Amino acid sequence: MAGELVNMSDQFKGLPMGDLIGGPLNAACEAQVKLAQATADFIKVIGFLQPKDANDPYSGGTRTATFKFKRPVDNPAVKPGQPGSTMEEEVEMCVPLLAIVKVPNLSITTVDVSFDMEVKSSFSSKESTDAQASLEAEMSFGWGCFKGSVKVHGSVATHKENARSSDNSAKYHVLVHAEDKGMPEGLARVMDILQTACAPRAIGPAQPVPALAAA
Repeated sequence: MAGELVNMSDQFKGLPMGDLIGGPLNAACEAQVKLAQATADFIKVIGFLQPKDANDPYSGGTRTATFKFKRPVDNPAVKPGQPGSTMEEEVEMCVPLLAIVKVPNLSITTVDVSFDMEVKSSFSSKESTDAQASLEAEMSFGWGCFKGSVKVHGSVATHKENARSSDNSAKYHVLVHAEDKGMPEGLARVMDILQTACAPRAIGPAQPVPALAAA
């Protein structure tokens, strides 16, 4: 019976711990490189025009979005409240596209590797033994008119059964958490510089507002 018991320490010998732990970490590292490449590709494709030089992907200039609209302005030649004191001018804004779209910047923050192994030192088998024995005897006693006989009959039956069970199981969990931590400091400073270009500029002289001029 002692030879059939499982040695717990032997069950953990030979486990490829380097692969079990290092494999998910290497995969997470490769995924992080791909996420960074995705951010770089997004900036190159969305933020820049078609390159003029094949060897320089950023030679095409910055991709911009142009907005044109009219805004009211005061006429310094006329007193406030008088007809013609308010005019309107047409302006436009040329905004770098990267300043008005969200740049994806996913990164892997945590990698949890969990390995659970359960060993139960038991076996599963059934053994059954049946045995039966019987005895029959007869004896006489007495003499003359006093005689008699005795018969003895008996049987013995036995049943024996042994049951044992065995169970080995293992569980392997890999949890990877990725989130957007925001733009890196360098990219944030570039965005701040690009924001300074988001200012309207006049593209024509100011014109009287028709409704106010009529009043």
